[in-house]
Order: sequence, then C-alpha cells, then structure tokens
Amino acid sequence: MTASANATSQPGLSTAPPTPAKRKWEREPLVLFVEGYSDLTFYAEVMEHVGYPLRDYFIHDLGGKEQCRGRTRLGEEAALLLQPDNLARMRAVAIILDADADAAAAFTIARNALREAVGVDVPAAEVWVPKPGGGPRFGIFIAKGADGTGEVESLAWESWKGMTANQPLQECVEGFIACARGRGFPPKSVDKVRVGAALSLQNEDDPRLGPGARAGLFDLNAPELGPLCRFLAGMREPPPQGEAAAC
Repeated sequence: MTASANATSQPGLSTAPPTPAKRKWEREPLVLFVEGYSDLTFYAEVMEHVGYPLRDYFIHDLGGKEQCRGRTRLGEEAALLLQPDNLARMRAVAIILDADADAAAAFTIARNALREAVGVDVPAAEVWVPKPGGGPRFGIFIAKGADGTGEVESLAWESWKGMTANQPLQECVEGFIACARGRGFPPKSVDKVRVGAALSLQNEDDPRLGPGARAGLFDLNAPELGPLCRFLAGMREPPPQGEAAAC
C-alpha cells in the first residue's frame, strides 16, 4: 500500500482518474488539514519520506479554503473534527495552506480557525504550540515559492527543476508557457501549469501532483522542500534539548 492509498475510489463517467471518496479519521495520532486531494497525495508522500508509517497519520483535504456559510472551509472542518474527545487521542495537528497571492492572509485563515475551534493561538508559521492544559500540539505551514507567493506546486517545481535530467524538458515547459502568454492565455498559477505540463509527459497516465510524487518524479531531499520536511518531522514529540528534528 502506498502512502497515499487512504481513500476509496468512486466510479465516474470520465476516463480521468476518479477523485477518491474522503475517508474518515480513525484515531490516527497525527492529523493534517490540506487544501485538496492532489495536495493530500503529495503530502502523504512527504510524510512517508520523513519516516511516518501510514497508520500514524490522517490527512483531511478541505476542497479549498473559500468561505462556506460565513466561515472558511477550514474553520468548518476544524470545528467538526477537533472535538475534545478526538483531541484526547491526537498528538499533533498541522494545517498546510497555499500562500497564493498573500501568505499573510493564508496564515490568518489557519490561525483564526485554530483559535475558534480549540482556543489555541499559533503566533507564527512553522512553529509548534501545545494546547494549554495538555493535549496535542498545533502548527501551521504556508506553502509558497521563493518570492513569498504561490502554492505547494511552487515547492514541487523548484525540486523538479533542480534535477539535472529535467533541464531539457524544463526548457520545453517554459517555452510552452511563453507561447501561451504571447497568444493571450496567461496562466493563473504558473507553477501549477509548469508541474502539469511536465507531468503530462513524464507521468501520462496521471499527471497530477500527488501521483507524480508517488512515481518519484520530485526530489524530496531538495533544499526547497527542507522547511516542509522539518515542519512535518516536528509532528513527532519534540526531540531532546539541543537536538534538531530529523528530516
């Protein structure tokens, strides 16, 4: 079983890979909230890379971070899952959101959701905060590129293009984007398009981000993914004083 085999497929009319049905939390001690299913499968591969067995973690995809009934989807789902009885069985809870155009706004969404759901204030990204009075620790990670904007695909693209064997295809991908822009089709998210274009050739059967990671097409040891790996490694109990968390 692969790291991302944590949902049951549903039949569909399309020939594209179906989106599996969401699975439910089964008392796994480590819980991650992420934006979508493709994100889920990518982060599952990173969790495996960091050293977590599948039985130890549950990844909940939110289907986006838009408002829903006056509340963000994250706020809704966090309030439902992070009930006191459930929290008693958890060791760590992570929220991972894309920065998109505004990393500060994405962080505020995550911070407010935790404040409202469990009364915990996480003051900054990539730090772990214990729940007062005992219970799991909470952390927030905002996925972004070197310029502070972007999404998880920005991290994935940086790790992909750093692989020497990918340099010829990178030129083709950049040429495709330049061509599209020149003809009036600018990408809304350039790194999503870059990753999708590359994977459409390298992983034709399923060119999505997560399956690409499962196929080993990204360097999970790339320095650009170091902060993410260290953050996820921090879901373990804190290492002894003076030791860094393994990644």
